[in-house]
Amino acid sequence: MNTAGLDTRVTTNVRDTRGFWRVLLAIVVPIPWLAKGIQYIVLAPASGNSADQIKDWIHDGVYNWVQWLDVVFVVLVVPSIITMAFVSRRGAPLLATAAAIVMGGGFLMVLPLNIGGDPLVWVAARGGYDPTTTGTFIDALADDPRVGLGGLGFITAITIGSILISLALWRSRAVPAWAALLVGLGGLTHPFLSFEHHIHGAGLVVLAIGCAAVSSALLKMSNSEYDLPPF
Repeated sequence: MNTAGLDTRVTTNVRDTRGFWRVLLAIVVPIPWLAKGIQYIVLAPASGNSADQIKDWIHDGVYNWVQWLDVVFVVLVVPSIITMAFVSRRGAPLLATAAAIVMGGGFLMVLPLNIGGDPLVWVAARGGYDPTTTGTFIDALADDPRVGLGGLGFITAITIGSILISLALWRSRAVPAWAALLVGLGGLTHPFLSFEHHIHGAGLVVLAIGCAAVSSALLKMSNSEYDLPPF
C-alpha cells in the first residue's frame, strides 16, 4: 500500500486555554498605567537635587510602599503594550507592529539603562548616608550617557509609541474612538505634565481608562475572535 501522501501526524488532545489568556490579559492591560499614575499622584515631586531629596526622605516613609507600584509597572507594562497591539493586529497590522516595537522596545531600554534615581535616594535615606556626598554621586550618575539613552527610550515609548498604539486601536475599530483617543492623549502629554505631580499622574490614569476599553473588548470577544484554536 502506498502511504506517501498520507498525514502521519499523531493527534493529541490539547487543552483550549484561550479563554484563560483572554481574561488574564484583560485584567493586566490597565494595571501598570494605573499603578504608575497613582505613584506619581501620591509621591511628592523630587527636590532640585538628590542631596535635598535624601534629607526629605529621611523623615518621609511614603516611598517605602509607593515603590511597589513601580515594580507593578515595570513587570506589566510590556505585556500591556503587547496585548493592545495583539487586539488591534487584524484591523491595523502595520500600525500594531510598529507600536509594539517602538513602545515595547522603548520601555525595555529603560530597564537596564536608566539606573539611579529614586531607588538610590531611598537607600541613602534609609541607610543614613551623608546626603551631600551621596547626593553628588547620584547626580553625577544621572549625567552618564547610558542613563540619558534610557530616558530617551522612555520618552520615545510614551509619546510616539502611545500615538502609534492609539492609531492602531482606532484604525482597527477594536475599541471606541474615545478610548483610543484617551490612550494617545494620556501617553503623549505625559512628559509635558511634570510641572505638578498630581496632574502628571492623572495623565497616566487617563491612559489606564482607555486601556480599560481594551479590557472590555477582550472580555466581549469570543475565543475564536481572540485567536486560532490549538492544534
